[in-house]
Amino acid sequence: MVAAEFSQLKQQLDQARLTHRDTTLKSRRETIILKRLISRLSIACRGQNAELDQKLTLLRNDLEHNKDVSKLIPRLAVVERMVIRHTAQMDKYHARLNEQIRNSGETLQRMSGLPAQLKRDLRNLLQRPIVDSSDNISRVIRLVDLYERAVKLISTNGHEGTLLKDSLDTDMQMQLTNELQHLITELDFDSESGESLLDIRNRLLLGVDAQTLIELALETLRLVLDGTHHERRSSQKFLDQVNSDLATLQKTTNQSFSQGNSYFDQRRDMTSEFEGIANKVNAGLEGHANLEDWRKGLSHLHAEMSSLVDRQRAMEAREQTLLEQLQYNENKISVLYEQTLDYRRRLNDQEKRMFLDHLTKVYNRAALTDRLEHEYKRWLRYQHPLCLAMIDIDHFKDVNDSFGHLAGDKALKVMAKTIQKQLRDTDFIARFGGEEFVVLLPDATEEERSSILQSINDAVGELPFKFKDSQVSITVSIGATLFTESDTPNDVIERADKALYHAKDSGRNQLIWI
Repeated sequence: MVAAEFSQLKQQLDQARLTHRDTTLKSRRETIILKRLISRLSIACRGQNAELDQKLTLLRNDLEHNKDVSKLIPRLAVVERMVIRHTAQMDKYHARLNEQIRNSGETLQRMSGLPAQLKRDLRNLLQRPIVDSSDNISRVIRLVDLYERAVKLISTNGHEGTLLKDSLDTDMQMQLTNELQHLITELDFDSESGESLLDIRNRLLLGVDAQTLIELALETLRLVLDGTHHERRSSQKFLDQVNSDLATLQKTTNQSFSQGNSYFDQRRDMTSEFEGIANKVNAGLEGHANLEDWRKGLSHLHAEMSSLVDRQRAMEAREQTLLEQLQYNENKISVLYEQTLDYRRRLNDQEKRMFLDHLTKVYNRAALTDRLEHEYKRWLRYQHPLCLAMIDIDHFKDVNDSFGHLAGDKALKVMAKTIQKQLRDTDFIARFGGEEFVVLLPDATEEERSSILQSINDAVGELPFKFKDSQVSITVSIGATLFTESDTPNDVIERADKALYHAKDSGRNQLIWI
């Protein structure tokens, strides 16, 4: 009995020793891990604050040589308070840094004459969302790089502004050339001004120097004024002619109406006279058994009837003239209707051209604004799904730089047509600007939206572009979003633009939803 109890007690003691050993080993491993973590954190934080660096260095040395961590608790508490104060200071520092980055970026943006690509890179930098405080370092490096590029542009060639001016002139020249071509395409003058404008557009397509461009711009303005004056005179002449014809028609119609009333009264009188003769004939037949006795009366009635017949024929001739006048009026009205219909058709054609992009033949930004407002109102009322996607050609500047702007224009045309083929009849596409397109997908399910946008991405990537005997692969990045909650059109466009930025920042040639 005693032996059994002793054996049981021995087993319990052995189990207690094993448990204590395991606990000690676990505690020792945790202590080692804790020491290693604190040491690595102190190294990672080095350089932030001189006093904090000194405290962390002493703490790291003590951890490496002191096995009892509990004795270091007071020193750890001191370091903790210093870290908290340092963190608060760093938060303020990062807030000021963010503000300084924004202010510096806006200052750089306001500098006149910077190349369009530099301004676009700067805009992307300022719009890029901040992931964490360490992201500020890369943003500062990028901002300094943009500043360096701007300074080099200003200071190159030995005197301030020479290269900047050249860059500015090039950008403005290209912009003015595109705007002039767009303006001429939208105009539809039938006069000599229209033919002269078409000649100018053909010269612009071939490319001109700065001096010639200025001369063509001035000539375009003069031709636009001449064409506008001609159109105004033609419109005034057309309206005067229409007004004169309508006045003549009104006058002849009133005369015809009066004549018609007069002829009606005359016919009514003649009908009464015919009725009176018929009554006399009937009375004579009843009152005279022998017609020989009534011969004289019949002769008189015959004379009255002959007179009525002559008057009837004269009336028919006048009515025939009236019918011819009415036929003339009808023909005149038909001609006026055709003229006004043709005029309206021309106005409608001009209006359509105003809403079409002159290069790609899809809708332009003005049409997008109008359609987006319409779809937005429908979404507010019915809450049907409404998707907006922004599509941007990847590395489009490289195409222009390597193969010329005519190659870039060709790519834009093919791209617009390809995108349009992937859309449904109820969908909408517009050129947003440059190499960017906007697509609206109303009332599309999630599966339809993803399928359409992915098919756009795939179809563009499979296009066989060939420039100067070189096969070029062109891809697009797509940023898409849905109208939700209290969105406005501007909110959705900004969100789609951010999604597009993420797609480009993530390697391009992909679709990103936000």
